[in-house]
Amino acid sequence: MLKQENEYREGERTAVGIDPCKEFLQLAILSPDGKQEFKKLPLLPSITAEIVRSTVPERTQIGIESYGSYGKLFVFELLKKGYDVREVNPSISQKLTDLITEDHSDCLDAVSIAKALVLIPDLPKVSFTEKKLMLAKLSRLRKRLVKDLNGYLNRLHIALTESYGAVYRSLFQTIFTGKALGYFERYPTINDAFSQRKKVIAIIGEEKWALLEQAGQWEKSIYLGLLKIEIRCLIRIIKALQASKKELEEKLKEVGAEDEDVKLLKSFPGIDYITAATLLSEIGNIERFEKEGCLSSYCGVSPVMWQSGTAKVKTKRRKRYSRRLKGILYFISLSQIRLNPESKDYYWRKRREGKTHWQAMNALSRQLIKIIYYMLKNRECYQRETVVH
Repeated sequence: MLKQENEYREGERTAVGIDPCKEFLQLAILSPDGKQEFKKLPLLPSITAEIVRSTVPERTQIGIESYGSYGKLFVFELLKKGYDVREVNPSISQKLTDLITEDHSDCLDAVSIAKALVLIPDLPKVSFTEKKLMLAKLSRLRKRLVKDLNGYLNRLHIALTESYGAVYRSLFQTIFTGKALGYFERYPTINDAFSQRKKVIAIIGEEKWALLEQAGQWEKSIYLGLLKIEIRCLIRIIKALQASKKELEEKLKEVGAEDEDVKLLKSFPGIDYITAATLLSEIGNIERFEKEGCLSSYCGVSPVMWQSGTAKVKTKRRKRYSRRLKGILYFISLSQIRLNPESKDYYWRKRREGKTHWQAMNALSRQLIKIIYYMLKNRECYQRETVVH
């Protein structure tokens, strides 16, 4: 067992590396005197008490990676107990493991995470409130729903191409709407449309009916009947996903309306409740970033310096950053080019300097994260003159 509190020397800390899995957490506990202890704890509410029994919160630093998928509630409880929890990028722990051995195990991963705490003192802190935890869960769930929804819509496109031919695309501007989905659920094949001529004309009009007549009908077959079943099943799933997505977005708006940081970010052109909530769910507490450069590094929009021998100093792209956060910033930057004249001018100025689209977007994202950091840090709404040129 680890040292008792009175045995610690000033400044010494226990480093705990946690490798989260679906059903359990693998812990590697490194005491200040170099001793190692391993624990494999089932992912249950009792694990927080087990950690508290083995360590002293004030003298323990905990490192964890990939806590967004498993163990977020556990991390939240650790924060409430007063633990200093740090986020370890998987690429860091992986390289530390490779330095030690080519073998792989959950214990080795946990040890590498613990050693990262000792070797890298400025790892980003994990810090979020219960409201931020709700925003993170809701925004990530919405993202998964959108991904599933797009997948089913693509499958519906394929099925309609078979049952109607290419002419189905001319009937509605988009098949995402309730009217279009209702029509194809009622008339899943072009043969079904011909069997209800008057009703179909009342929905799509004479001009589009003429396109169907020109396309003609398929011969009756078992496969056509199977397509009818498939299309109706897909549409029912799509409608259910759309309803769930709408429900989640309403909940996001409800939770976001009570969050001061969301209100601040909503003053930024092009950022709505969903974008603000998603952004904050990844940034967390702005106080965990000492300066704007730390947040820019975390987002992956600031370069790293590279120099070797007599070669000139140059910059290169970062490898360790939050992919989700950088993706969110990219879409915000796209909307800024459309909505904000200053952002549009900045983007094209970078292009004229010879930068590629991605380099210009990265530069614009860096300017935007500066503004976002300033707003959150100083508790100020967006002002046009805040734009960094």
